[in-house]
Amino acid sequence: MKVFGRFVAVITGFVFVFVAGRLDVVADEGMYPISEIHKLNLKKVGFELGANELYNPNGVSLVDAIVNVGGCTGSFVSGEGLVITNHHCVFGALSNASTKERDYVTEGFLASKRSDELPAAGVMIRITESYRDVSAEVLAAVTESMEPAERTKAIQKRTRELTAEAEELNPAKQAVVAEMFAGRTYVLFLYAQIRDVRLVYVPPRSVGEFGGEDDNWVWPRHTGDFSFIRAYVGPDGSPADYSKDNMPYRPRKFLKVNPNGVDENDFVFILGYPGRTFRHQSSGFVKYDEEVRLRYIADFYEWQIKLLGQLGKGDREIALKFDSRIKGLSNVMKNYRGKLKGLNRLQLVQRKLEEEQAIERFIVSDTSRQTRYGGALKTLNNLYDEMIRHADREILLDMFGNTPTLLSRAAALYEAAVERKKPDKERAPAY
Repeated sequence: MKVFGRFVAVITGFVFVFVAGRLDVVADEGMYPISEIHKLNLKKVGFELGANELYNPNGVSLVDAIVNVGGCTGSFVSGEGLVITNHHCVFGALSNASTKERDYVTEGFLASKRSDELPAAGVMIRITESYRDVSAEVLAAVTESMEPAERTKAIQKRTRELTAEAEELNPAKQAVVAEMFAGRTYVLFLYAQIRDVRLVYVPPRSVGEFGGEDDNWVWPRHTGDFSFIRAYVGPDGSPADYSKDNMPYRPRKFLKVNPNGVDENDFVFILGYPGRTFRHQSSGFVKYDEEVRLRYIADFYEWQIKLLGQLGKGDREIALKFDSRIKGLSNVMKNYRGKLKGLNRLQLVQRKLEEEQAIERFIVSDTSRQTRYGGALKTLNNLYDEMIRHADREILLDMFGNTPTLLSRAAALYEAAVERKKPDKERAPAY
């Protein structure tokens, strides 16, 4: 299940903790789309707020304080547009604002008054305005007789149409149809996009990145991985580009921090972005990741990190230009190498194969299921074996198209030129 731009209830990244009672039970973990949260018995495990206080599509609720900051989680913490997010989520903007003489990356940044706040170049805050289930409308475009590729194209075409129709009705908003469950559940989200975002406080690198990559992706963490930014809108309250005349955005809801913190066994609930899981993928997918993709990309990124580090050595002005990219590459490299250890330790491919054998037995036990689904898993895993055979070439071509900055920008310009020639409802979502 790949989820783009929606809430989940347990997720890595910046977390906001709500203390709502005491528990004497072991931890229960999971990741849930916020629209499905009503299916959980949160009262039973100590959550004291009412369901509508947490999530209310027809009114104001806790989730209205949670925003998407360039793919990261942000939380409104004041009625004047102040947002707390991760240090690493604004690192690129901080790097862009830095010079050798004013090295905000190393020294940190503090705006003592609003007029001192710096534009956070490249950072956009996306606020969920509304959403509705459009599964029936999307799946009406497919038939039982369609081949998988034909079905995928039909779904993509219908989601583009729904997106275009929503944006025609709401010109100042961005519409996105998110696939909540592949091939089954689709939700149309409508977003307001705050383009004027400013840096308020970012701690020094020694705090915001304490422990460096050694501490990254491991627990416990000792990093002060937080920053404050502020959202601004035009005088009429609508999203606008940066202007001195803009006013702080007034959110419908903002969070209040419990100054007492948390105690042992307190109920902890996390809201955030993004939301995705590969839990339901086949053994072939896991095998491809373990044997090829994760290892290849981790090694390739390590080579880039060393090269960029050498290029910036001895010249802070040049190093500042590479800091954000090195940080991003290092983050992925550490993540992928950790995943490889975990996959090997868990013997996940073998466990997946055992699960699939049980599924196969269930399928063949019924004639209608056998007719419809017999051989599906074998066919799927054969496709992954084919991908493994051609992986070196395919991944290299993919990296070649994305890694050199000039080439990737040229490719983006070419893609934009091609997409803009198409009718609006046939364009890719980004256009």
